[in-house]
Amino acid sequence: MVKSAETLERLFVESRPKSAALFESGKDVMPGGGMKSLGYSPPLYIERAEDCYLYDIDGYRYVDWINNACTLVLGHSPTGVVNALTDIVQNGIVFGAPNTYEKPIAEHICQRISSIEKVRFTNSGTEAVMNALRLARAYTGKPKIAKFEGGFHGTTDDAEISIAPPLDEAGSDEAPNAVAEYKGINQGTIDNIVVMPYNDSEAVDLILTENQEEIAAVIYDPKSGNYEIPHEFLRFVVDKCKELGILFIMDEVKSLRVSYGGFQELAGVDPDITTLGKLVGGGMPVGAFGGKSHIMDMMSGAGGISSGGTYSGNPMTLAAGLAHMEEATPEVYEHLKALGERLRQGLEDVFTRSNVAARVVYTENIMSAHMTADPVRNYRDIVKFDRDMRRRLMLGMFLEGHYARELQEMTTSAPMTNETVDDFLASLEKVLNDKE
Repeated sequence: MVKSAETLERLFVESRPKSAALFESGKDVMPGGGMKSLGYSPPLYIERAEDCYLYDIDGYRYVDWINNACTLVLGHSPTGVVNALTDIVQNGIVFGAPNTYEKPIAEHICQRISSIEKVRFTNSGTEAVMNALRLARAYTGKPKIAKFEGGFHGTTDDAEISIAPPLDEAGSDEAPNAVAEYKGINQGTIDNIVVMPYNDSEAVDLILTENQEEIAAVIYDPKSGNYEIPHEFLRFVVDKCKELGILFIMDEVKSLRVSYGGFQELAGVDPDITTLGKLVGGGMPVGAFGGKSHIMDMMSGAGGISSGGTYSGNPMTLAAGLAHMEEATPEVYEHLKALGERLRQGLEDVFTRSNVAARVVYTENIMSAHMTADPVRNYRDIVKFDRDMRRRLMLGMFLEGHYARELQEMTTSAPMTNETVDDFLASLEKVLNDKE
């Protein structure tokens, strides 16, 4: 059986002394010691990356199964992106004025995602969501936003409601309470968020119908490769929004990686507004939001609402993003899907042979291995999992050279091969059967 957490933590810290020392020294000048909260300590400090590999300051190499939180479809530093960035550096990094990179990437997004007729750019997925919610309220004149318990939409106050609420505060399964994720969020913000359960059409119907006069929009995180949510449920939500005159916002910040046209293409839905990020920047900080022309035209200035920022739509991001998206062709997505299916089947086989209860949830090229034998339909199912086992597997896989945080939202990338997947599975089986 897997080594104990105490043993694995000791082995991990002892073998990564430079990361441990840098983390401790960072506490003098940064709250918490560093900028990334990754769920393990000390964090691995990465000094370079190439293809599907990360290299830390202690000299270890890892296969990267996280890909910067689902961002990197093509792996690290793909040639087209590097060339695009090199050209920009030689010609001025940022201009403080409109640039010629705006229209080409906007055209690509509008052609790629059929629901988007016009698009604007921001610096992050969080900013994209913030602007989309403001736009929905401005367009409808209604104050409230509905979201799903467990759905993640970035770090703006509106979004940080009921992401992972304590169950003793969360309310009933059918009518969850709106619970602030952190201190410092105003009560007025909390009062304007309506929380709904995933996978319960009857409850969603009732909540939306009762609040239809106040809800401007529903924002939807498909929880790709994390929860088991049938497409039929998403279609029901979209249809109900149309019936009640509520805008539907599809958060594709992560899920654009599951299909060339995003999760909405897989499910066959037509959102009013879509939020984007990650993949759209090719590794650079980015966000974007787009939708139907009659809604987006409010952002022109004449509609009484706008968005902007010193670095929004900067040429480095747009050039890198366009290069990344153009190279992430439908054929690349087929490759990622094939690797994902191999990984999914292999995970199930390894857990079965090792007599470990696990449920593998996947969407095309992103998946999670949950430490449970039960279905994973919503946030409250997630809370019941064996978190100690997840941590032990994470540390064991680090020691085996695989960067796969708690086996959650693992992703494939273009440089990977069947051998990459098979090596991961062999390492996992070794970790699962290691003894003290």
